[in-house]
Amino acid sequence: KIAKGLAKKDDVVKKAIELFSAKFNYFVENVNKMDVLFGSSFAQLQDVGKPFTRCGLTRRYLQFITGPPPRLYNKTTEIVYPLPIGGEIKQWTGRHCPVQGCNFELLLYSVGAPPRTFPLCPNCYNNPRPEFGPQPGEDKEPVAKPGDEEDEAKERSIRRMAGKNMVRECPHPDKHPLIAEMAVSPDPESDGVLILDPHLGPKWRLVSTREPTIVYLPKNVEKVTILDKKDEIFGSHMMSIEFKDGESPIVGKKKYTSCFAIDEVMQGLVRVHHGDERLRASGGRGGRGGRGRGGG
Repeated sequence: KIAKGLAKKDDVVKKAIELFSAKFNYFVENVNKMDVLFGSSFAQLQDVGKPFTRCGLTRRYLQFITGPPPRLYNKTTEIVYPLPIGGEIKQWTGRHCPVQGCNFELLLYSVGAPPRTFPLCPNCYNNPRPEFGPQPGEDKEPVAKPGDEEDEAKERSIRRMAGKNMVRECPHPDKHPLIAEMAVSPDPESDGVLILDPHLGPKWRLVSTREPTIVYLPKNVEKVTILDKKDEIFGSHMMSIEFKDGESPIVGKKKYTSCFAIDEVMQGLVRVHHGDERLRASGGRGGRGGRGRGGG
């Protein structure tokens, strides 16, 4: 109409502004009806889930939302912590992340059949530190430029919330303190390590962080303790193995100290499960050479 001279520009602009203003005011006055409509089909994060594990920053309980995708939600800070997809999340009450400044209560993450179980820190999983190595389950990406770390972390969170990160291995790098303190041997069949299953007894076993491999210790093992001492060759922790009374396979020794990576004695007593293969006697792991270093 303006081009044809049927209306003035100022009048058209004024009418358009009044129209949009009326629509906006109507929306503001009736927006509460939207809450009712959405509330009938959707629930707010603070109203779903159950208290599951404690936040290391606020010491408040995080709500576990099964999803998909599974995630934890902090009602106080409104922060969402996506969790790995492809396994089962369990509580591991009372244990905290050893990383300085973290202190989040830990979870357990089980994958595969039979399941391999690994410790999981929600905070370290969502805020990985480069000094621990590449984050499992994610494609290699260029390192964020200085000042872009926050944006990169947000993009990572969005990918995980979208359920794009399937994790069928240990959710933390092998250099993460949580994994390193449980590592008792390199895994000769992958670039991972063997850690003591965090479920501990009565069925003692080692699990690979990168492959579906499970090493079953003898049934007559009563207790296994990971020692602070490390072997000089691989830098893995040594184990103190205690056998049941009268059932030690090592004559004259109820307690036995093992460097599993080169301990031919223990290697000859374990059973190894490879992926979907049936359990079989290991007969030694091979490829790691050297004599067993077990001792009383």
